[in-house]
Amino acid sequence: MTETPLPQTGAAFLRLLSWVSPAFPTGGYAYSHGLEWAVESGDVTDVATLCDWIGCLLEHGAPGSDLIILQEAWSAAHDMPRLRALAEFACACASSRERYDETVYQGEAFLKAASVWPVTPDPSELRGTRWPLPVAQGLVFRRGGITREQALLSGGYTTIAALVSAAVRLVPLPLGQTDGLHALARLEPRLSRAMNVTEHRTLDDVGGACFRSDLAAMHHETQTTRLFRT
Repeated sequence: MTETPLPQTGAAFLRLLSWVSPAFPTGGYAYSHGLEWAVESGDVTDVATLCDWIGCLLEHGAPGSDLIILQEAWSAAHDMPRLRALAEFACACASSRERYDETVYQGEAFLKAASVWPVTPDPSELRGTRWPLPVAQGLVFRRGGITREQALLSGGYTTIAALVSAAVRLVPLPLGQTDGLHALARLEPRLSRAMNVTEHRTLDDVGGACFRSDLAAMHHETQTTRLFRT
């Protein structure tokens, strides 16, 4: 039987499902973005405080800046010199060693895994530069036929889902799988709002004021008991 090829939009959507799946091998399950320390210190104790923590990150922290960087990478997806400069900028924005490791290791794993599809540059074009996650996502999403809005929502959702998953696994948080779903549902409007705000932002708007989250990343480096790498 002859297979009927999917329309381009259908093929792009199927790729996107793979790229945002928790099973996509970026190693995201190993990172908590400082959430592990926030739980230990008592800042995050339930669904409400978890949503407040993640919502503030989206609006004022690194994940919000990452959306801007992802958008710039999406626009520059076929311009390797511009992408290299953007990758270097994104690396320089990391506020701690843990933040740097988190974004670079996941970004480069994302590019490696996405190379299964014919959407990534030749490996020789990637050498000599470290590739943070939002730059890798923007590049792959645009070359894979994903719209700007879908790219921003997907990048933001990946971050939110990873943090909620980390919270469900953290002790002593009394959170189960259903609580995690409640958190995801509550955060949908904030992600949508963050996407709309990002549309009007440029690299000049990259920055943040989530000092508690930055301190969490720094304190996590010397935390006595750790389940996550960050």
